[in-house]
Amino acid sequence: MHFNVANRKVHHYASFIVAVPLVVIIATGLLLQLKKQSDWVQPPEKRGTGKIPGIGFDQVLAGAMSVPELGVTGWDDVNRLDVRPDRGLVKVWLRNGWEVQVDLGTGRVLQSAYRRSDVIEAIHDGSFFAGDWTKLGLFLPTGITLLLLWISGVWMVWVQFIGKRRRKELRQSKRAAAYLLAAATTSIAAMQAPRLAVDPIVGHWETAGTGADAHVLADARKWKTEPATTPFPVAAVRGVDTFANGILRVQFKLVGGASDQTAGLAFGLTPKNEYYYARYNTKDGNVALWRFVNGDRTRILDGTEHAQLPLDVWHELKVEIRGAKITASVNDKMRIEHTLPEAVSGRVGFWTKRDSISAFKGFSAQK
Repeated sequence: MHFNVANRKVHHYASFIVAVPLVVIIATGLLLQLKKQSDWVQPPEKRGTGKIPGIGFDQVLAGAMSVPELGVTGWDDVNRLDVRPDRGLVKVWLRNGWEVQVDLGTGRVLQSAYRRSDVIEAIHDGSFFAGDWTKLGLFLPTGITLLLLWISGVWMVWVQFIGKRRRKELRQSKRAAAYLLAAATTSIAAMQAPRLAVDPIVGHWETAGTGADAHVLADARKWKTEPATTPFPVAAVRGVDTFANGILRVQFKLVGGASDQTAGLAFGLTPKNEYYYARYNTKDGNVALWRFVNGDRTRILDGTEHAQLPLDVWHELKVEIRGAKITASVNDKMRIEHTLPEAVSGRVGFWTKRDSISAFKGFSAQK
């Protein structure tokens, strides 16, 4: 039999076996919890005249004997004495269940009342019924069984909790798998065209390679036109009309260049050919954030981490846009972060220099 099944059966039958003594324990326990608040359970304590005893045992006994209806004739009728110096009294517990409170200073009887808390305690531990036979033979095993019921109950709750959590994790993993499948097949999560295509704005751009090696190339060697309005080639990715929040990724390869080799991601491209871009170049060996506006460019932030990336090797450039907050990194190592004065929005694309030869592939724009 499986442990969890056996645990439930033991929990079930044990609860029936100890039901009656358990009810007795609970009911008497509740009464004992209220013994200081209930005069019916235990007589309230009076206050005597002094905290230092001024009377002897004989005067204490005489005080108890002075109450005729209690029938006290000697010490044989006394169960115990409970001396309370802080209250200035001594409690005389009689064998018939009554209690007499005697002033420690004067010997005067302060109160006499029936003390039910002792009987309730005897019922609570089982000794009231048949002494140690019921106390140790029935109520003690009931207490042990109650502890086992608590342990088994906690175990059953824990098993249910673990089971629900595992089922939740399984559902989440299934949803994640379905989401990834949908993203791969319908491009919901990433706006990535089956074949990367660009709209050249400045410079010579062409599609080269086939299959997994298909890429877009900015080739300075083939840019033989008259000087353009800007010396910086830029091309917008076709199919991404506006982008304001998400992550841009592209793989780039630095092929060559007369002054330095560079590649960048442009974003916030406007019809006026104004934009921001994050770039890496071999001359500085870092990531930097720039802005191009009114035919001129301005450096916004220079990365402090430097690394000389090899040519003719694919690297990854990532730009994350969250409103006005921009984060850029290369190969998840060199990283910069900056908050612009306002949020950006517009087309996205690739950027390089007039004399550079740079290749781009594997572009994605994920919102």
